[in-house]
Amino acid sequence: VPHSSAAQPRPLIENVPSAPPKTALVVGGSGAFGSRFVEALSRDGYRVLATASSDESAQRIPNVAALRLLLDLENPTSVKTLSSYLAAAEQLDLIVVASGRVGFGLATSTSVQNAERLMRINCLGVVQLITEAKTALKQGAKLIAITGVVAARSFPGMSAYSASKAALASWLNGVRQEWRRDGISILEAQPGHTETGLADRPLFGEAPSMPLGMNPDAVVARILSALGTETQLLRAEDFG
Repeated sequence: VPHSSAAQPRPLIENVPSAPPKTALVVGGSGAFGSRFVEALSRDGYRVLATASSDESAQRIPNVAALRLLLDLENPTSVKTLSSYLAAAEQLDLIVVASGRVGFGLATSTSVQNAERLMRINCLGVVQLITEAKTALKQGAKLIAITGVVAARSFPGMSAYSASKAALASWLNGVRQEWRRDGISILEAQPGHTETGLADRPLFGEAPSMPLGMNPDAVVARILSALGTETQLLRAEDFG
């Protein structure tokens, strides 16, 4: 007869609480690139926050996103509102910058106002967001930014667009070195023309005739394949 005070059997393996999911912010989560990043990162177990520039475009963010956030990169107040929220309420493992607008026209026929708008959306707004939200980045966090082949090579009729992307690329190169001591790494991606529909919605001008572009699914997959590596730059030729 077993003694009444006999110890109860114990499991061989204790239940250990699972680690919280990593958190990623996808800037431009309603776009062709951004929406694919939202879906892919969610499949990989990330809690994904995604931005859109309006209530209407926010509806195009995939439903797997944990939060849909409004962000107008052309509006410094909008950028400040989001960066303040992130710094106060979130701890980010990853930021993906998949936003941007394009404009077409000869350099001499592009107004200063249009050039300034592209610079604000494609460079200065992104710079403001990343700078102000830096405190939300964890030690070991990563930043992915899609600048495109135009950041390395300018094309006729796209001078203002190229300048805005090249400016962001230059800034990223400097910040990469400054943030190394914080353990934050930066991956810049410069894919060539991709079928995202961006050229069909220019901020100004009309797109020139272009050959068939790359598949955005393949571009996103290639970028994410480099996420766990030491890669700092994916050039156009790295996309095949």
